[in-house]
Amino acid sequence: MEKNSDQPKSHSLKTLFLSFCFLAVGLGIAAFLLFNGVKLMNGDNPYRTVLHINMGFRGYDFREFDKQPFLYLLTITLVSSIIGAFWVTFLVPKYKKNFLAHILVIPWISLVVASPVWGFIWSVNLRSPQYFVEHFSSEPKAVMWLFYRTDAMSGLKLGWLSAIQSFPINILSYVAFCLLLFVSRKLFSNVVSEKATSSLNEKPA
Repeated sequence: MEKNSDQPKSHSLKTLFLSFCFLAVGLGIAAFLLFNGVKLMNGDNPYRTVLHINMGFRGYDFREFDKQPFLYLLTITLVSSIIGAFWVTFLVPKYKKNFLAHILVIPWISLVVASPVWGFIWSVNLRSPQYFVEHFSSEPKAVMWLFYRTDAMSGLKLGWLSAIQSFPINILSYVAFCLLLFVSRKLFSNVVSEKATSSLNEKPA
């Protein structure tokens, strides 16, 4: 009985790993292609970046994202893959009827989780720790973390707005993520339940 009870856990870990790898590879490729495609589409337009926020006549262009996209793309890829893998492994088998609604919501959950990390990355790229040592000799560490925390919270507050307004990458990335979640669910969501059922049906020797 103890051996049988351990089998579903091992299959859950396997499903978690496989779905994470599938989503990480798929999302990584999609993020790279979409970012470079939209950047090529924008061309040399000085008033347009891949991500941006328009507030009336004022605009926030994320030039830093265009210049150094690797960490930003890596962050959203890893966060989305982890959340998607947990969804496939633990939620889909329990809530099979609502999986389409879940697919529409999960990209927004991933965005909320990744946004403060993006704000932190932006802050570190803008002001390295050496900057605070040179300009705030009394308490550079305290001031540094004050700036970093503030920018992380700004990322959390503005991430959703950027996602809504940054056309066309917002629509393209949303569709790509939803499709990958759907495929991942088809490929891996039944593994745990099938293996668990088969292990319970096995008679002990």
